[in-house]
Amino acid sequence: MKQQFNYLFIILILIMTSCNQQNSNEISDRVSEIQQDNIPDKRLLFSNVKVKTEVGKKTVSGATASENVFYQLQELSKEQALDFDVELLPTSDFKKNPWGIVTLSVCNIRGEGSHSAELVTQAVMGTPVKVYKKDEDFYLIQTPDRYFGWVDAAGIALKTTAEMAEWKALEKVLYKQQNGYGYSKPDAESSVETDLVLADLLSVTGFENDFYKIVLADGREAFVKQDECVSLEEWKAKSLLVDTVLESACQFKGVPYLWGGTSAKMVDCSGFVKSAYYFHGVILQRDASQQTFYGELVDTENGYEKLQPGDLVFFGRKAKDGQKEKVTHVGMCMGNQEFIHASGKVRINSLDRNSEKYTEHYEKGFIRARRIAGNITGVGIEWVVDNEFYKEILP
Repeated sequence: MKQQFNYLFIILILIMTSCNQQNSNEISDRVSEIQQDNIPDKRLLFSNVKVKTEVGKKTVSGATASENVFYQLQELSKEQALDFDVELLPTSDFKKNPWGIVTLSVCNIRGEGSHSAELVTQAVMGTPVKVYKKDEDFYLIQTPDRYFGWVDAAGIALKTTAEMAEWKALEKVLYKQQNGYGYSKPDAESSVETDLVLADLLSVTGFENDFYKIVLADGREAFVKQDECVSLEEWKAKSLLVDTVLESACQFKGVPYLWGGTSAKMVDCSGFVKSAYYFHGVILQRDASQQTFYGELVDTENGYEKLQPGDLVFFGRKAKDGQKEKVTHVGMCMGNQEFIHASGKVRINSLDRNSEKYTEHYEKGFIRARRIAGNITGVGIEWVVDNEFYKEILP
C-alpha cells in the first residue's frame, strides 16, 4: 500500500512539473509573439525580453525600446501573476540627453555588448547616434539609418543637448580620400593624431598652412590637409550625380570583404553601396534585404537593357515552391550590364553572357533592380541633411 502511494505521489509530481513546464513554454511563446508582432524588423527597434524562472518564480525580464511591447508585456504579467522587470528604453540617463558622436575613423557596432560579439555594422567619424542604455563599457546605440547595436565606450563621445548645439555651430567638411591622417601639427611630417577614411565628417575650428584644424567629439585636436577635404555643398544642395557616385564606388576596388563593414577599410556588399551613396549625401538602409524594398523598380522582365548606372541589383534565392524570397547580396550598376560589388573584395562582374566578367552564379540568383536617383523620398532612402540625427549637428 505504501509503495503504491509513493508511485502515485511520483506520478502526481511529474504531471504537475509537466503542466508547469507547458505553462512556462506558453508564456515564453506569448512574450516572443508580442515582440514579433510589434517589431517586424529587430534591426530597427531593440527588444530583448525573456521569461526567467528562479526558485519557482517566473519573471518577465529584459529591456525594450518599444512602448507597445513594454505595456503589452506589463499587462501579460498582471494576467499571469508574473513578476515584471522590463526596462523601457532609453534609460533615465539618456531621456533628456540621448546623443553621442563617433570619435573613431571607423567605429565597430556589435550585436551584443561584447568585443567577441558579431559585428553588425559600422559608423564613420562624426556620425551622430542616439544612446539608449549603458552596460558596463558598452552603449546600446541607434545609427541614423535606425540600426541598433552595441558600441565600445571608446567609440563615441556622449553629448548633452546643449553640447550638440555647440557642435552644430562648427563648420563641417568631409574627408574625400580613401584613407589618410590627422596630424599633431599643420605638417605632414608631424606625428599622427588619428587615421581617417572616406566620408569622415570633420568639425573645423581654424586654418593654418593649408591645413584645417579639426576637433574630434572627444576633445582631441588634429590638422588635416585642406585639399583632402570637400565642403558639404553637395549635401546641402541635395544634388545627386550618378557619375560621381560611381567614381566613389570605384575607389573601393580591391577593398577586402568584411561582414558588417561599412567603410573604406573593409566592407560587406550592402555596406559598400551604402558608403558610396553616403559620401554624396544619401542614406540607404543598412542591409541588402532592407534596401531591396526602396527605390523605383526597374523592369528586367525581358533582360537587363533598362538598367542604368547607379541602379542597385539584388541577388539571392527567389520565391519558389513555398519558400520565401531571400535577398542576400547587392551590387551597383555601372552600365553595359556591369555591376560593382563586394564579394571577397570589391570587384566588377557582368550580367552579359558574352562578357569575360560574366559569372553564371549571379545571373541565376538575380532577383530585381532598384533605381535610387530620382527616388530619394525620405522613406528608406533619405537625404543626409533631412535626417533627424544629422539635423542636430549640421550647421
